[in-house]
Amino acid sequence: MEKMSRMLNCFGSINYVYLVVLSGNFLALTGDSATSWSSPMIPKFQSNDSSINPLNRPITPDETSWIGCLNHMGAMVGLYLLGLLSDRIGRKATLLILGVPHLTAFLIYSMSHNIHLFYVGRFLNGVSVGAGYVVYPMYIAEISSDSNRGILLASYTVFSSFGGLLSFLAGSFLSVFWFNIFLAVFPITFLITFYLSAPESPYYYVQKNKFDNAKRALKLIRPHLDEAKIGDEIASFKHYLNSSHKSDFMKTLKTKAAIKGSLIAIVLSTFQQFSGEAAFMAYNETIFNKAGILIEPYMASILVGFVFFISSFVGVLLVDRKGRKFLMYCSCCGLIISEITLGIYYVFQEDNVDLTSVSFIPVFCLMFFMFMYNVGVGPLPLTITSEILPMNVKFLVATTAGFFSWMASFLVTKFFDNINAQLKQSGTVFLFSVCCIFLLLFTIFCVPETKGKSLHTIQRKMQT
Repeated sequence: MEKMSRMLNCFGSINYVYLVVLSGNFLALTGDSATSWSSPMIPKFQSNDSSINPLNRPITPDETSWIGCLNHMGAMVGLYLLGLLSDRIGRKATLLILGVPHLTAFLIYSMSHNIHLFYVGRFLNGVSVGAGYVVYPMYIAEISSDSNRGILLASYTVFSSFGGLLSFLAGSFLSVFWFNIFLAVFPITFLITFYLSAPESPYYYVQKNKFDNAKRALKLIRPHLDEAKIGDEIASFKHYLNSSHKSDFMKTLKTKAAIKGSLIAIVLSTFQQFSGEAAFMAYNETIFNKAGILIEPYMASILVGFVFFISSFVGVLLVDRKGRKFLMYCSCCGLIISEITLGIYYVFQEDNVDLTSVSFIPVFCLMFFMFMYNVGVGPLPLTITSEILPMNVKFLVATTAGFFSWMASFLVTKFFDNINAQLKQSGTVFLFSVCCIFLLLFTIFCVPETKGKSLHTIQRKMQT
């Protein structure tokens, strides 16, 4: 690894840490491709054609809901089980472990003819996704410098969105077997390249009092630093650890700043999912099938995935210019407008009104929804959470907020059809819009603006 770093840094324009993050981003890409996997697959499983459907029978509505939601259940387990493992065996080892369930799941999908094996695969995908959303951004933050941390963390969102687009694209045109073989390439690429190129986090080495290893890791990812500056970095890691003693944990957790921060983190993460995004991503093609659009549902799903990918760049460009709250306002308003419009469309459809001339509305609404979601409501709750919480309770609270987020997404995807049956499709979409209205009001009155403020300033404001 050190020899590879020296070779690469002979080229002045190449930063080794960028290549490490690039290899790690294959895990991010895999995670969202697995999350979106159900959208192109469910129509195949509902087919009577045995050449398309490997189960040789259409799946029931209950089986459809389990296919859509079991990855969210797995994420709740992985979030704690493997997320906490990173402090025991290291960030790199944990991330490599996360690649294995993904690979196993895709291989299971490619060979299975039993619905229960697909359930196992969905759960395994979820375990990796849940833990990956916690461990990988933490790893990026710990190996990057102050000057490139923002762009490296933003690259995670871009690759994740691209993974969703790949699922919509490949899943629409490939058979179940070849689609999953195609997806298996990405965790394999991650496992090989990350194992060969990535160093362990120097922060983890300092945490374990392995200071010589920490120095070697820092020399690898910061080749421009001299011995004195490397010593300063290690000293800053020590200072951070000393400020996060367990003896201060309960005291910090009872402070006004921690209580307010925890409430904000949990509400933002939970209502992020109650916006309906999880259901729209899991059942994209199915929704378009029922909406009676004129173009093929798979083509509409590809358009939605493409917009979702493009929008990942917009938030990155605007978040430090316009601020967190401004983007949350715009995002929430966009979700409300798109869902109310879609709900009105469904009201007319349920009244058997001929909507042929405006059948583009569902496609436009979901494209606009995904664009606005990925600008604010999607990525910003995690950003805001990381900025408003005291250092020594941040990991626990962020993980707990993540658990609530995955639980909400599980409930939305599992009972989506049940809610549709009770409220009709229009009522379901209107219910999601009410949740977005609540999220907008909560952001206006309860969430602080953190743009351009130091963490110390933010903490003082949270105490008031």
